[in-house]
Amino acid sequence: MEIQNKLETVDFSQFKWRAFIPGETIVEDFSAMKFSGRIEDIVSEHYFPATYTLQVITAGTCKVNINNKVYELSANSGYFTSPDFLLKRPEPSDTTVEMYILSFSPKMAKKLISPFSLSQLASVYMHPTWQMSEKKTQRMVHYLELMREVLDDENRKAALYLLDSLIFCLSDHYEEEPAQTQLSRNEEITGQFLVLVDGNCNQHHSLDWYASEMCLTTRYVANTVKQTLGFTASSCIERALVQRAKVMLSTSATPIQQIADRLGFQNQSHFGTFFKRHEGCSPKDFRARNHKLM
Repeated sequence: MEIQNKLETVDFSQFKWRAFIPGETIVEDFSAMKFSGRIEDIVSEHYFPATYTLQVITAGTCKVNINNKVYELSANSGYFTSPDFLLKRPEPSDTTVEMYILSFSPKMAKKLISPFSLSQLASVYMHPTWQMSEKKTQRMVHYLELMREVLDDENRKAALYLLDSLIFCLSDHYEEEPAQTQLSRNEEITGQFLVLVDGNCNQHHSLDWYASEMCLTTRYVANTVKQTLGFTASSCIERALVQRAKVMLSTSATPIQQIADRLGFQNQSHFGTFFKRHEGCSPKDFRARNHKLM
């Protein structure tokens, strides 16, 4: 498999950005690239991505499986994923796709000037794909090409401004095309829950807190999320914590005690027990195996 970068074709194994490759959680702040090929070549197994990603399709067709739902996409469409989304490898096919892939870290996401309301964010989380006019798609492609240029110059500040512009383009679409993103009551509740988890899981691990923020009972939120997603609300919180832990362990030399503190655990021992239950190894062992990718 090959990735196109700067109008050149480079060997995928040598490409610096590895955020969306299963098993590799090493990330930088941004990456913008152009890809041509089969979608299953970049999604080799089931995994949770380490970053936020925005994919804009300019030609061809593909299928993507996001949170156990299959979407068929073609030119002038795209999709969004967050670190808490479950991505699955699609069935092999002979179809190819040309697309731009933008990835940015959770740290950068916090710096964005988000134009989305909570209900719009819920729509994005529950309906992460979109179909746009060719004109709107070309506008997003223009920003993506500019972002590739400024990233080549390592101009992170300019990249952040361009990322804000892309997010505003996407927000305008969700505002102008409500029929594409209309939610049922269960989807609205689940989407708002996922948005809250994304922004607050470092401080709040209890489902009770999220239910209280939503002015709903814990049982009602739990039942609604399970019916909508097929897995529990508590597992959403836990997997979000695991993903953040894996990124910090892999991309920094931050002491494990500090990581435990940042993720809201009482102590390092509690964090270690939690992490091993989900990953089958201690945070120290995980770091030893993955830090070599930096």
